[in-house]
Amino acid sequence: MEQVKTWIAQRIKDAREWKGISQVAMARHLDVARQTYLDLESGKTEPRISTLVKIAELTGQPLGWFVFDIQRPEMQHEQLKSELIQLSALYEKLSEPLRSKLLACHISQLKVVLEHISMEGDSENKAAPEAAL
Repeated sequence: MEQVKTWIAQRIKDAREWKGISQVAMARHLDVARQTYLDLESGKTEPRISTLVKIAELTGQPLGWFVFDIQRPEMQHEQLKSELIQLSALYEKLSEPLRSKLLACHISQLKVVLEHISMEGDSENKAAPEAAL
């Protein structure tokens, strides 16, 4: 249960930051004290469903996004962009020969992982009709 509280709290914070709303402004929109809102974001208190609905409306996130492990395409794109920037910054710190070797190795590993995932998906699809019998 504690993990769910932490998950929802993090989603509330992520949604607010993604929308560019300050904690003070969010508290004002929700008609709660700033500390009350901070407690929601930290997971100290759980939001009422009516509060979560208001947060969803204010941030433009679907209500289910706060509870389930789904992401809106825009947020996935922003997260991917951020991760690529971090990765690029790390690669830039390496010498050119090492960077080239490491990049080639990583690309090769990613291809193997993707091929494995693809084969797993194929075998699951092939096993599904047999399981129905």
